[in-house]
Amino acid sequence: MRFIVDMEYAPDGIHGLVTREGCDCAVPFHGWLELLRELEGPYSRGNPWDGP
Repeated sequence: MRFIVDMEYAPDGIHGLVTREGCDCAVPFHGWLELLRELEGPYSRGNPWDGP
């Protein structure tokens, strides 16, 4: 999966937009944790690496 990350540094942290490959809508994020959540793959049932 590929992503386009448009990120800006600001005095209050980072913020920007993430666009997934094949998707026309960008998702906003504020901070590193939100960015990482957007970059995670979707939960797939039965994958031992995914949480419950």
